[in-house]
Amino acid sequence: MEDDEILEGELVDGEDEEVLSEQVQSLISIGLVSEEIDIFDIAATDGPAYELDELTIEQIAELTSQLDARGVRWAIDGNPQLLVHRNHERKADEVFDLIFGPDE
Repeated sequence: MEDDEILEGELVDGEDEEVLSEQVQSLISIGLVSEEIDIFDIAATDGPAYELDELTIEQIAELTSQLDARGVRWAIDGNPQLLVHRNHERKADEVFDLIFGPDE
């Protein structure tokens, strides 16, 4: 086996840490990036994932506040994506429409 070949599941010493974007670091600092167990729990429902790259931290905070107010189960991962429980997709879409206007 070559030295640079890595087998699935093999631990590698000295692996570079993942570099987080400034947006993700800000989301972590205000407590909006979810714990891994919560992310897996929501992702397992095969609900929608919304890209957050284009949004400001203030917009994301407002979005999550509105989702909480409607009882929507959500999680934000380190990509950053907003993951929503599949049973709450309609409510999440309504929140997006409320904040950003309806999709054209």
